[in-house]
Amino acid sequence: MKTSLASSAAVSLFILASAGASAAETGPLPGVHSEELMNVVVVSRHGVRSPTQSAEKLESWSSKKWPNFGVDPGILTKRGYYLVERTWALNRTRAPFTYGTCPKPDDVQIIADTDERTIATAKALNEGLYPGCGYQVRTTDKKHSALFSPLKAKVCKIEYPKELAEKLTERAAGFSKIYGSEIAEVEKILGRELTGKMRGKASKHKVGYEGAPYSAASITEIFALEWGQFPGQKAGWGVLDWPGIMQLMPLRVGVFTALNRDMEVAAYKGSALAKKIIDSLDHGPKYTYLVGHDTNLANLGVLFDLNWKLPNRAKNENTPGGYLTFEKWLVNGEAEIRVYYSALTPEQMNAETVTEPTADFEILPRGVKFDEWKKASSRFLFSKCIEDGAL
Repeated sequence: MKTSLASSAAVSLFILASAGASAAETGPLPGVHSEELMNVVVVSRHGVRSPTQSAEKLESWSSKKWPNFGVDPGILTKRGYYLVERTWALNRTRAPFTYGTCPKPDDVQIIADTDERTIATAKALNEGLYPGCGYQVRTTDKKHSALFSPLKAKVCKIEYPKELAEKLTERAAGFSKIYGSEIAEVEKILGRELTGKMRGKASKHKVGYEGAPYSAASITEIFALEWGQFPGQKAGWGVLDWPGIMQLMPLRVGVFTALNRDMEVAAYKGSALAKKIIDSLDHGPKYTYLVGHDTNLANLGVLFDLNWKLPNRAKNENTPGGYLTFEKWLVNGEAEIRVYYSALTPEQMNAETVTEPTADFEILPRGVKFDEWKKASSRFLFSKCIEDGAL
């Protein structure tokens, strides 16, 4: 498996010719005589939510009074709904999103994962972008989505969980030292020491990390959520402005990347969503919106060999409400693929009101042929984790 995945990565890197470009030229390339937008697929993370951890877990991290997000654990907050709705209301004024009138019903599909926060985010997107159009958010009636979470939905299983856990543990070796200063700063803010060796854990349908670096990374994510939830306020009990959060963010992104940008993990967890994107661009409706989690975006990042770096944010940071946009264009009669990452700026996240659209960055070089991209990307996917017609 390792050899096969590594070979696919090499093929993809060769074909896509280093997909690390950030800001892009916005005009046509030399020699382009005609361009037509064919299909658009957006994959969005849910908006600002409350911490997913229980009150008991938070208490084990710190005895300080944790902020009240006003909702149960893991739920999209009122503020989170506003930020998403406002993002897409502003997007209504610009390409590639339809503005002025409602597209035909068959031209739009909006699909969300089964969590409340993803469904609510999809509704906020729908309300902001297509007010009064009457589109419905679709989701499975099952507990877990075979599209967003094929492992949890038991579409497939991890073949060698022990070996995968050992590999992840090896990937994280030295994290306590590498991110020692960040962990120490988190502990200082908490007023409590975090314990436990960083190690991977895996079963047939679940994979993750545990240990002090993982806990500190999760707490950093809570601080980032606080920044969006409470406009005009500092996070971490009033001690962290955005530069302070940014000093901790390498820990969060490093731990998150070690797990969710591992190629094997991404193939298990992200193949179904990647296939949905390819199919929707190939022969789907003009507009497809898929609302999931930061893990989904990270999985797609490694499967499609995509990286993003927005100003004043860490590389491959996944902002609440941030999204990837895949566009299929017909250029001089031949299909090409363009990919962007977009998110509100830190200033927008912490402002009382949002008045400007998201910052957008093109993260794939112009001129990549769609069929070549599709062929290269498909090499990564585990067919066993893809259920036909999955929601």
